[in-house]
Amino acid sequence: MLPRAMQRIAVAVRGLAVLLIFKIVIITWISYRDYMPPNFRSDFLAGREGHFFGTYQWAFFPHIVAGPISLMLGLVLMSDRLRVRSPLWHRRLGKIQVANVLLVVVPSGFWMAWYAAMGPIAAVGVACLALATGMTVALGWRTAVQRRFDAHRRWMGRCFVLLGSAVVIRVNGGIGLAAGIDADWFYVQIAWTSWLVPLGIYELIQLWRFRLLLK
Repeated sequence: MLPRAMQRIAVAVRGLAVLLIFKIVIITWISYRDYMPPNFRSDFLAGREGHFFGTYQWAFFPHIVAGPISLMLGLVLMSDRLRVRSPLWHRRLGKIQVANVLLVVVPSGFWMAWYAAMGPIAAVGVACLALATGMTVALGWRTAVQRRFDAHRRWMGRCFVLLGSAVVIRVNGGIGLAAGIDADWFYVQIAWTSWLVPLGIYELIQLWRFRLLLK
């Protein structure tokens, strides 16, 4: 009974996550009107006019384009149906995802991290997120080449969880706004909890599945 109940919960959570990802991607696309040209009265760019037109812009614009693409590709690649029915397309899209994340999302996110509005602790949190994302996608690619497909799925699952931190950040920010929280500590913790907590939950689920296989 417990595994069946957990499966139902997992399906519901997965459906909610898909809806949230679509929502965040659409919001990001709509926000382009505030970024091109940059509107420094918009939420994300407020206070960034001092450094935006330096090297920051060369990381910012690629990141806001590649980030949503990585989320949409991730949704497709995490589909078991596509993997089974169209393995060739799974491999092709997987190569695009690896290149997009490693060559654009990770380096641009890492560079932008050091301009985090909430100071060095938040900056380190976002930088660690970028490095962790790069490591998981690199190991996901390596295990695929080695044809270790179970390990490949786990590493790419971790990568997708880390990419999904963009969604968690929005949700956390919305919770803070609804609760009337306007404190630096709240936004600093988001830089860490937005990816450490989902990653921890993912690892617990993997451990639970492993224990079920041993029974």
